[in-house]
Parts: sequence; structure tokens; C-alpha cells
Amino acid sequence: MCSAFYQATVVIEAARGAGDERLVIDRDDGAVTSVLSSVATPAFAAAPQRTITAHGIMGIINLLRGPYLVLITGREVVGSIGSSTVYRASEIRVVKAATDSRVLSGTDAFDEVNYLRLLDSALAVSSFYFSYDMDLTSSLERQQQKRQGAGGNTALYKTANDEFFYNKYLAEPLIAVAASSPNASAFVLPVIHGFFECRQVMVRGTAFNYVLVTRRGRKRQGTRYFSRGADEEGNVSNFAETEQIVDFAAPNASSTNPDLAGTQMSYVQVRGSIPVDWAQVINMRYVPKLNVAVDESRERFNKHMTRLISMYNDVVAVNLVNKAKYEKPMGDAFAKLSQEFKSPHYHYTHFDFHKECSKMRWSRIGLLLDELAGFTAKFGYFKIKHDPRALSQAGEPLQLQVGVVRSNCMDCLDRTNVFQSEMARVVLVKQLRDVGVFTDADSIANFTGMRSMLNNVWADNADAVSCAYSGTGALKTDFTRTGQRTKAGALQDGRNSVERYIRGNFFDGERQDTIDLLLGTFKATPGLPSPFADDQTIESKTLVGAVYVCLFMLVYAFFYPRGGHWFCLSNFVFSTSWILVLVLVISTVMKSHTAELLNWPKLTAYPYRPAILRANSAISLPVLDRLLSSPAAKASLRNDEIKKSWPTDKKLA
Repeated sequence: MCSAFYQATVVIEAARGAGDERLVIDRDDGAVTSVLSSVATPAFAAAPQRTITAHGIMGIINLLRGPYLVLITGREVVGSIGSSTVYRASEIRVVKAATDSRVLSGTDAFDEVNYLRLLDSALAVSSFYFSYDMDLTSSLERQQQKRQGAGGNTALYKTANDEFFYNKYLAEPLIAVAASSPNASAFVLPVIHGFFECRQVMVRGTAFNYVLVTRRGRKRQGTRYFSRGADEEGNVSNFAETEQIVDFAAPNASSTNPDLAGTQMSYVQVRGSIPVDWAQVINMRYVPKLNVAVDESRERFNKHMTRLISMYNDVVAVNLVNKAKYEKPMGDAFAKLSQEFKSPHYHYTHFDFHKECSKMRWSRIGLLLDELAGFTAKFGYFKIKHDPRALSQAGEPLQLQVGVVRSNCMDCLDRTNVFQSEMARVVLVKQLRDVGVFTDADSIANFTGMRSMLNNVWADNADAVSCAYSGTGALKTDFTRTGQRTKAGALQDGRNSVERYIRGNFFDGERQDTIDLLLGTFKATPGLPSPFADDQTIESKTLVGAVYVCLFMLVYAFFYPRGGHWFCLSNFVFSTSWILVLVLVISTVMKSHTAELLNWPKLTAYPYRPAILRANSAISLPVLDRLLSSPAAKASLRNDEIKKSWPTDKKLA
């Protein structure tokens, strides 16, 4: 794909699939049209100002200055599904398409710089995947169903799963053009966000590709503490579909059994936040405040489960949260709404992961797998056979997966991934036995290389999903990688837990903004007040300064102890005094100023953010205040002084 920048327009040409069509973007108003190259050539006879070659276009986003192109300028092959190659976007650039004559000044210029910084940060992650000739947003079974319904070759964006079409918002201007110009569909490239890994496996001379792909939903996306539960439409946070594929249709697959040539098998699981109106509100404490609104959640719960049933036929919800203490309200809410949801296609079970698997008794997860064995057999897996001589042609499905297991813990990260990896192994053994690759006596444990591969792929998947949501790698991946819980793994979990605390309190508000801007939850609009205004009061800034002073003095006492020794009485008194001051300052901050000093989202309203503490009636006023004898005059002056110090009545939410 080539983008040519002219004075008045940007012209985009596709390397294949678009015929004579070109996309033309008006640099003044951002309008996107499709024209034939024969018509466009005379109008653009002059040499372009610059030309950019890219591997695909994620879409167009309008900021204050105008339209910007989001281009995939780097890619790497990460594997294949059948004969279709899958790529990871290794570099994504945001390129200004707006006219150079449009200049911003003042606050707008400041805001534009911040929007671009947030957008670059959102696109800097290494977890965007795409394919030019297959719908990566859909499982193999869903692709088959859509091919049958569409009847023939159809543009990828038309069959893409709306839930996992991650760049749908960015691609909307291109989709609008493609609706009236079929060839322009070549410019629309569905991209998923999540994880993809493809490994070749050899078992007794039979080779196949093992593929694991996780598609993260786009409809309620965010960070760990700022995106929880279900919204009014039933979309849940951290929703993701994970598909395990056994691919005998890959070009590098081989089999001693010719009946397996062209065969593909897949098994799908989903995860998602507890579908209740709930939140964990950061407050500088290690355990945030838990808010649960059960009675207001019925409609959200019902919409979510109804949608899952429409997508996957039958649903078994596996709840892995604790049945006691902090997590108990969440388990009770999920159980109550599940009991009230009357559907023969919905089933619910609660497994207290931490209690059952405590003291490193990880084998006890087998109790849950045994409980679900009936559903595993009933739901089955998807199996299809293609003609090995024409893999691009649709094959015939031999069996369907008729239900899905939906699992969750509090974050849908650590416990959830351990369970999903074990569930996937159970189904994989069944698949390989069904096609004759495994005998009835075989198990994954018999094949060391295969076992190691599975452990590492699932651990990598856990880290990818966890980094996207919490900002750190997953916990318990030592068990996923080795099958055992280790002390080193426990120490790593401790480190990740501390990092999650720091990120959740002091960094994730901005990361939430990057996601909201990328997915269109927030749209930059000229003329509105700046969302990046400083909301901190003078008092809170002073307290932060006091913290730095205390830390500086303690470091000074460490390197240059009074009396020449750390344990000298004068140095002890000096250090202790500053420690007490530090404790006092921090306690004051945590008691009255967390609303200002924690990192909250700025672009969209967060309903659980506490109000900022304003000055009270005891505030110290100028000498003039004390000279005035009238109480009414004092009150009037006091109110005026407060407004001068904090000149905004904006509701901070």
C-alpha cells in the first residue's frame, strides 16, 4: 500500500485487490472518496510532496488539527492457519493527513500534542495481528458459518466479528467508502488485539501446526481498575476469546495417514469480567474499595448471557473467585443472578481456586475438570476437512462445537489462564486420540517436547493478556510453564503484584485514556475545554513537595549521618523525626487527597472518582479578614478567597 501526499489531498493505492480504485482524502475537511486511477491521474500529475509505503492501513482518526492516517509500516510473519499467513504489526505510525495550513495555538496545540502522545502509546504494543486473506477476528467455525451464509468470496470486513474487530472505529471512514465501491474493500484491514502463536509439532512422524490465538474484545476495553464488570449493553471488561487450533492443513504439515491431510480442529473458550455492575476503586491501599450493585445488574447480566448464548449456543460459567472475605460479594452476586437467569442453555459453577489449590496442591484443579467432563463431551470441538489440493476453498465441517466454557476470576488473568490451559489440554488429548495421532494410552505427559511447547505457549498467552489489562505479566505462570509451583515463581508473582499496585494507582489512568482514544470511546472535538487541565490543589502539591523533602533528608542522613555514624544518637533522632514527618504527610494524603494525587482517566468520566477536597472554613485568610468586624463580610471575603485559589467549579468525575 502506498500513500502519496499532495498539497490538497492524500492518495492511497493498494498493491492488490483494489483494481483501478484509489482512496482520496481531502486534507482540508477529511472527506474520504474512492476514484478510478484513470480519473485521478490527471489531477495529480505533479510530484507528491512525500510518499509512504505501508503494509496496511488500520484506519483514520480525526483530532483537533484534522485527519491522521494510522499505517502499519512494519510487519513480521508469526505463523499461518491453513494456507493463510498471519502477521504481527511490528511498527505502526500515525501520519498527519490534514493540510499544513491548519495551525493550532494555545491550549489546542497543547491538547493535540497530548492526543498524539496517547495514540502513539496505544499503538506501541506488540500485540496487533492481521492476515490479508482470512478473517482473523473469527474462529474457524464462525468463518465456516459466515462463508456458507455469504455464498462466495466476500470482503473480510463484511464477515469480521464485530466484537473482535479491534480497529473498527479507525476503519469506519474506509468502510463507508467500501459500502458504495466494492473494490475499495481492499483498503479495510481487520486487525485483532491479543495473542497469536504457531508451533510445529511432531508426533510419531506426523507433523501438524499447533496454533493458539486470543482475540480481545473492543466494546468494553480498558485497564484493570478503571474497566470492571458489565456496561448497560451487557459488554464486559477484559472479554477475550481463545481458540486452540490443531492444523493438518498447514503447508508444513505431514501425516502418515492421508485421511488427515487438510484437516483442521479447533476448540474455543472465553473469559470475561463478572457480568455485574461493580468496581474496585483505587485509594492508595493495596486492596481497593469494592463496590457491588447487584439489584441494578440484572439487565446487564441478562444481556451479556443472552449474547453469549446467541454466539456459542450453550454456556457454562466457571467462577474462580474466593468464596470468603474480600471476593465473597462478587461470588454471591454472580451466583444470585445466575440462579435468576432462567435458560436451559446456561449453567453455572463456582470453584474456589485459592482454597482448593492452596499450599501448592495444583493437581486439585482436576476436581473442576472432572465436574465439567460431561459438558466437555457434550460441547465437543469444531472439525473441518479441506481438499488438500485447494486449501483456499471451503471444506466440509465434520463436527461442530455446540457450547463454550466461560471462565473468570477477579481480573480474568491468572487463575483464569491456569484453568483455560488445563481445559485446553484435556480437549487436545481427545482431539489427537479421535484422529489416531494419540493412542488411548497416550497423554501429553508422554511427549516431553510437546508438553514443554504447550506450557510455554500458554504462559506467553497469559503474559500477553495480562500486560494488556494490568500492565504486567501474569501470575502463576511458573505452574503454567513447568506444571509446578516454585519459590522463584512465587517471588516473581510478588514483584508483579507490587508493580500492579503501583501501575493501578499512579499510571493506569493515562493508559485508560490511550485505549479510550484509540477505540473511539472519546473523540477529540474542537471548541471543548481541555481535558488535560491540572486538577490538583495547592495543598496537595505542597504535600507532594513535603514527601520529596522528607525522602531527600532521609537519603542525606544515610550517606552523611550526623555524628559520623548511622547509629549515633543525633542521627537516630534526626532520621526518626523525618520518618515521623513522612508518615504524617502520607497519612494526610491518604486521608484527604487521594482524589487529586492518584492517576485517574482524563478523557472520559469515571463515576467512582471521589470529589476533590476543597478548603474548609478554617482556612487562613489575609490580615484584612481579621480586621473586618462584620461576620457577613468575613464570610463573603472567605468565599472570594477560596474562588481565587481554586477557580473552578467543574465536577470531577
